[in-house]
Amino acid sequence: MDLRFTIQTKIQKPLEVVFQAVYDPKHLSGYFTTGGASGPLAAGSKVVWKFADFPSMEGEDEGVVVNVVEVVPNSKIVLEWNAHEGSYEGKNKLLTVGGYKTKTEMIFESLDQNNTLVKITESGWKVSQAALDGSYMNCQGWMNMSCCLKAYLEYGINLRKGFFELIPYCVCLRVHLETFKEYLSCPASF
Repeated sequence: MDLRFTIQTKIQKPLEVVFQAVYDPKHLSGYFTTGGASGPLAAGSKVVWKFADFPSMEGEDEGVVVNVVEVVPNSKIVLEWNAHEGSYEGKNKLLTVGGYKTKTEMIFESLDQNNTLVKITESGWKVSQAALDGSYMNCQGWMNMSCCLKAYLEYGINLRKGFFELIPYCVCLRVHLETFKEYLSCPASF
């Protein structure tokens, strides 16, 4: 079984603009890597992404190391990074490093002069409940990233700002009974 997921988002901007907003660390930090990105997503490079607004992941207090495997300008970016397994259910719980890497492929497709389709696929997950849970978290993360990219480019806003403020206190990303019970007892005010 090949565990993978794909998300896609239509962005009402030209292909080159959308690609640069992901490739360029200045733009990427404006809507996604809230703690900064150490460099552009150039093929063969290692880039560190920091997330000031999100709990740390085990073993990555200094940021998430992203290996840039392949870049085809205005078409594709392929990344590899450490797989994280588990979920953020519970107070201050960290994901654990899975001991293997997953591959993320971003495809940029021009629909016309002013519209671009972004498809993001992450693959390489092990077959286990913890890996499946980790893939759900990343799927949510990539969907959040693509929505934030859309808001940043189309409306000039940082949709991510404040998005994860409650996570250290109450994680409500996965909707099931136990999470809902925890949500109701969350000490944060709404």
